[in-house]
Amino acid sequence: MSLTARLLLTVALTALFSVSLTGYLSYRSATERVPRAFGVTQGPRGAGPGGPGALGEQAGMGAMGASRALLDELQSATLRAASVALGVALAAGGWIALRSSRPITQLADVTRRYGAGERGLRAAPSGPSEVAALARVFNDTADRLQAEEDQRQRFTTDVAHELRTPLSVLKSELEAIQDGLMEADPETVQQLLQQVDLLARLVSDLRLLTLAEAGELTLEAEPVDLAALVRDAVRGFLSRAQDAGVSLLVAAEPALVEGDPERLRQVVNALVDNALQFAPRGGTIEVGVRVARGAAVLEVADDGPGIAPEDLPHVFRRFYRADPARSALTGGSGLGLSIVAAITALHGGRVEADTRRAGGALLRVELPTLARPV
Repeated sequence: MSLTARLLLTVALTALFSVSLTGYLSYRSATERVPRAFGVTQGPRGAGPGGPGALGEQAGMGAMGASRALLDELQSATLRAASVALGVALAAGGWIALRSSRPITQLADVTRRYGAGERGLRAAPSGPSEVAALARVFNDTADRLQAEEDQRQRFTTDVAHELRTPLSVLKSELEAIQDGLMEADPETVQQLLQQVDLLARLVSDLRLLTLAEAGELTLEAEPVDLAALVRDAVRGFLSRAQDAGVSLLVAAEPALVEGDPERLRQVVNALVDNALQFAPRGGTIEVGVRVARGAAVLEVADDGPGIAPEDLPHVFRRFYRADPARSALTGGSGLGLSIVAAITALHGGRVEADTRRAGGALLRVELPTLARPV
């Protein structure tokens, strides 16, 4: 039975029961009160209001007949009232049932069509407040699923784009060697190896990012002095920074955090590597660690071109590059900062990007601190 039919039947039965009970109680009360109002009492025959004798008996019979007629009219009026009340209840109940069930029917239809593949459908938040709230929840869920689907499609497109460039280079140079247009000298082989390394790094970064975002990346957490870890990680970039003509400055105060040292080192490496890509020759990269508001703050700042305001919300997005002209070869895999955000989130921290007042970019990582043992 449909919801409309059940609501209509419930209203009709409730109205019928209420009118019947009210009529029964009214009629029962009237059968006791009306005879007394006419002076008709239960007693010996001939003991009417006119006293003993034929005249009293005749008056008593007249009063009894009048009370009986009044009771009959009351019963008839009660039945008519019950019929009218039932009709009104059916009409009102039908209107309420249709008004209440129509939004639910529409929501069910939208849900069924959405499940069949019409992803652009949304429900109209109408009807009772509960049904309207349910429609809004459906719309929010559909919007969230659509956003996730769009993100997956962008991710697939980005991966295909990032893989296409090194594969195309490999294919063209190998074909040139095969056709005798190029020689497989050490320089050519080195170029081919660079493309292979790029592919390997991209695949490794994709795997790491996928595991981190799915919460399946294993962390071997232990107390870590973030300052000591940062100093050690930065030492690995000194040679590269010297070749690029960039100064690397470190100012780190002790900050104890609980985390995976290897993953935290990946965070530092990605931030410094990103800064080296943008810092100009003769520029400076400042790496700092401090404790503020109960958090260990890692900041990496460069004096490069900075980040445009419209790019700030997207800095940690996968494959996002503020300068579209930067290729994967010169700008990394495009996953480094995304990995930073994912690993930081696994450690219960947060990331932030900003532009320095003096120029250049500032990337900040905040991690919960541990109290030092006494």
